[in-house]
Amino acid sequence: MKIERIDNGIYVIDDFLTESEEVAINLLLKGAVWRYNWPNYEELPFVRPCWHVFIAGKGRPERQSCLEELNGNESWRFLVSFWERFSDLHDFNMTLLGVYANGQTFGQDTIIHRDNKTHPGLTVIVFCNEHWPTSWGGELVFYDDAKENVIKAVLPKSRRVVVFEGRIPHAARSPSVKRRKPVL
Repeated sequence: MKIERIDNGIYVIDDFLTESEEVAINLLLKGAVWRYNWPNYEELPFVRPCWHVFIAGKGRPERQSCLEELNGNESWRFLVSFWERFSDLHDFNMTLLGVYANGQTFGQDTIIHRDNKTHPGLTVIVFCNEHWPTSWGGELVFYDDAKENVIKAVLPKSRRVVVFEGRIPHAARSPSVKRRKPVL
C-alpha cells in the first residue's frame, strides 16, 4: 500500500482496498441493484444522471454519521472495517456521511461539481473494478476553482482509493469503450 499526496490536497492510495473487500463489493453490486438517476442537488437546467446504488447515509442532510446505519446493514457491514482502517491511516478528522456506488457508461460523463459546497469535508472514492485497462478511460478529473482548467486526472485502478477535499470541482469521465458485459 502506498499513499501519495499528488496536488492540491488530492491523495491517491493504491492497493488500500483488500482483495476480499473488492470481491465482496463486486458481488453485491452485480444484479438489479442499480438505479438510473442521481438527485440534482445543484438545481441545474439540465440533468446528467448516472447509475447509482445507495448503501448508507440517510442522515446526510443533517450531517449525521452513517457508521451505525452501515454497521446495521448485514450485507455491507464489512465496510465498517474499511472505514476504521482508513481512519487510522492518517490524521483526517472526519465523519462518515454517506456510502454509495456510482457508475458511468459509455458516453455518460458527469457534470463538474463539488461534493461539499458549504461545509468542509473529504470525499473518499474507491475504485473496485477488477479489470480496467487504462485505454478504457473513465478518469476522475479535478478542476481549478473557476472550473476552467484541469489540475489533475486519476485513472481507475483496481483497489485504488482517492481522497480529496470535497470543495474541489471534479467529474467522472465516461468509459471510452462500449462493452457488452458491464464492468465495475
